[in-house]
Parts: sequence; C-alpha cells; structure tokens
Amino acid sequence: MSAAVKLLGFVIVAAAVASAALLALNRDPAPKRVSHTAIAPGVSVKQAHPLKVTGTTMSAQQAVDAAVEDGVHPDLVPLPERAFDKPIAQYRAYATGQARELIRAADRRDWDGARDRWLLMGAAYGAMGDLESEVTDAIDRHDGPALSAAARKLPAAVRRAELSPLDYATRAHEILEDAQRDLFSVRDTADGALATRKVMATLRDVLAGRGSVLQEVDSRLARLEQALDQVRRAHGGWPAHPTQAEHELLTGRLGAALEALAGVPGALETALPPKLPAIK
Repeated sequence: MSAAVKLLGFVIVAAAVASAALLALNRDPAPKRVSHTAIAPGVSVKQAHPLKVTGTTMSAQQAVDAAVEDGVHPDLVPLPERAFDKPIAQYRAYATGQARELIRAADRRDWDGARDRWLLMGAAYGAMGDLESEVTDAIDRHDGPALSAAARKLPAAVRRAELSPLDYATRAHEILEDAQRDLFSVRDTADGALATRKVMATLRDVLAGRGSVLQEVDSRLARLEQALDQVRRAHGGWPAHPTQAEHELLTGRLGAALEALAGVPGALETALPPKLPAIK
C-alpha cells in the first residue's frame, strides 16, 4: 500500500473520532436528581445537622432570622449618655419641688394632697430604696408623724437617687403602666398622666428629630387628659366610681397612650444593636 493511501486512511479515522467527540459534547446530559436545601425551611422541616452558612456558625434559618431581627431596629444614631444629663437634672429639680409640697401636705394631714404629690414624683420610684415604702405605708395608714418624718427625707433622696439614662427612658412608660396594672383611681391616673407629661417635657429636646414618637405621645396623652377632664367635670370632682362607659373610655385612652409611650425607650437608645456576624 502506498504512503498516500495510508495517510488518507489516518485522516478518515481521525475525522470520525472528532465527529464522535463533538456529538458527545453537544448532546443534552441526562437529568440528575439533585438534593435541595431550602434557605429557610419551615418549622415542620427537621434536620439532624443543619447546613451552615459559609463563613459563619449559623444555619441558613438562623441567618434569615437574624437579618429580619436586624431590620426592625430603628435607623437612629445612638445617643451619648451625656444627652440625658440635662433632662435628669430638670427632673430632679421638679421632683424636689414635689417632695417639699408633700412635706407641707403631711404637716397639714392633707392625705389626698400628700398622695397627689407622691404620685406626681413619678420617675423617682425604685431609686430611693426603703424610703419609698415608708412614705406609701404612712399615707395608706394616715400616720401623720410617720409621713412627716419620711417626707422630710425625700428632697435629699431625690437629689442623690441613681437615675441612669436607661432607667429614665423607661420610666416615661412605666408611670402610667403602674396606673393600669394597679387599677388606680381616676384621680391617681390623672396624677400619673401629669407626671408622665413632666418627664416627657424634659426629654422633648432629646427626642426632637428622632422619628414620630414625640408627636404620637403628645397626641395620645392629650386624648387621655381630655377624657380625664371630661369625667371630672361630669362629676364635679374626681369620682370614686366612674360609670361603665367612663371606665371604658379611660381604659381605651390609657391603652393608646401606653402604646405610644412604649416607643420612647427605643428612640432613646445609647448603644447600637448587636452587630450581625459577617457572611464571608
């Protein structure tokens, strides 16, 4: 066989091999069954060893939950703690004045007046130790000497009471929350509303520009105050037993005010929320 014929044979074989390879490459591959793990499996899905998100120790579900939780944090720059120096100082001056009025009420044996002044002190509750129970017990027992003695300790106690920014921010909500929980009288609720107003007044400059919480609190406190005034005028004074309709009105307005006040601590954060771990 000549060399030319042999060369032609090799070319034909090579072409056939190349054609077969191209055909194999262009053919659609047979479908494979691939297992799929949901990004956030429902509660009914159980995994003995959940897969971890690359670069973290979190499961896929935990990563999704963390992102959602981070998304609800208010987009506000944390306040420095010194931003509370002026509000707390203003409150101390106000509460000291109420304490002096309580002394006068105690000396006159004006039990309603003494209770009013005590409730109007509001944000100091929980910061004056055993003296608080001395005052409340003396008022409840109508014990004049004991109340006079305890009341005289109040101005100094208010001045040295420890009030952290966090404590002060939460007290704006807790004053009226106490009234709701303890089923205070209409008069006591009015005292709580006024004490809350005083605390909010000291925080007005700090809250300005930090969302809509200040406007919401102002509006709902005003509606509560209107309802309290309405009940008082209808009875010619603070009633011991409001009507069912009045009770429902006050309860609704009080609940709405508390809902708005619940946003105050979040608007007064002094630290960033916990940082999520970076996903690498």
